Amino acid sequence: MGIENVFMVGAGFMGGGIAQVAATAGYRVKMCDVSEERLDTGLKEIEWSLGKLLSKRRITREQYDGASRNLETTTAMGDAGDADLVVEAVPESLELKSEVFAALDAACPEHTILATNTSAIPISSIAAATGRPDRVVGTHFFGPVPLMRLCEIIRGLITSEETFYAADGWARSVGKETVLVRRDHAGFVANRVNIPATLEAVRMVEEGFACPEDIDRASGGNDAGVGPMQIMDNAGIDVTFGAAKAIYDDTGDPVFLPPPLMRRMVAAGLLGRKTGRGFYDYPGGRRESREPPGASAGGPGRELEDERRAVIARRLFLPNLLEAVRLLEAGVAAPADIDKACRLGFNFPLGPLEIADGMGLDVAMEAAEGLYRETASPVYAVPPLLRRMVAAGLRFQTTNKMGSHL
Repeated sequence: MGIENVFMVGAGFMGGGIAQVAATAGYRVKMCDVSEERLDTGLKEIEWSLGKLLSKRRITREQYDGASRNLETTTAMGDAGDADLVVEAVPESLELKSEVFAALDAACPEHTILATNTSAIPISSIAAATGRPDRVVGTHFFGPVPLMRLCEIIRGLITSEETFYAADGWARSVGKETVLVRRDHAGFVANRVNIPATLEAVRMVEEGFACPEDIDRASGGNDAGVGPMQIMDNAGIDVTFGAAKAIYDDTGDPVFLPPPLMRRMVAAGLLGRKTGRGFYDYPGGRRESREPPGASAGGPGRELEDERRAVIARRLFLPNLLEAVRLLEAGVAAPADIDKACRLGFNFPLGPLEIADGMGLDVAMEAAEGLYRETASPVYAVPPLLRRMVAAGLRFQTTNKMGSHL
């Protein structure tokens, strides 16, 4: 059965964005939230977003008008009774998502596909709340949804082939490039690869080794300084914290245990741009550098010494690479899909495996071994697959693109 009617649970930043792209693509969309006030706020954000896209000629007047006609709202979960596809985008809590999916299971017809936009929680854990785990799938969009191209399609333990590929086709029909995640792996691909480096960036601030601006500049390689600290502030430090904690709770892997500084910032409400303070300050919406509580590094904006910049770059890149190799070992995704997820999900010019191919796997392994000897941190432990590939003289994929030398 084809997908025509989409029921969107959640009218926030992600839910509203998913509803917008679905309505723009011609689907009939009902957007549901707990109050009319939240729905009104969501509709205003969608109207503003559509207006910006129209003014920049990213969509046509016909698409703009069609999106408005295709979208309606409700506060009643029971209105999902005619849905072919439901997409859930409520906060990252397994308990809350389980409640939502149990209600949807009762309200929706037998053929309905139930999709979750979770960024880290295993799909099978959410599917367990329903009587149709074969019809439950992950559709992990990246925000802002109208602008970001990636959608990860995640298969739970019992998700059927039909459901998996129907969700993939639908995501591509709303303009997304998809990465198929064939194993139910907490954190999936893009977040699973990126979070270890993000947590390592927080540890560098916590240690007093570098301030947020140092880290962003070393990551971005220029004065624009777009890097992990700004990404966390923009997304919400609580969002990154929740995703890392979900992976840690599922795996027990200390690589994903959020550092104490991050925990304290979340507890204090220093969540980034949305609260006005995070790793940076945002007076009047403008970003300004400052030292976050608990950090002892020198003042922001000072010139980085070449060697210290190189150490920061190594401590940011190597955790990404090593986790990407672990995904390969586990059979979660192919090298090209891992790189694609990192490029599209975080606007990186190259994926970690492409960079490693360019610099040489032996060089990357030696750098990781050096940091492991120095720190004994599991984030730098070299996976067996990488050792075997270096011994055999193999690469992840053939590429002429050279990564930065670390």
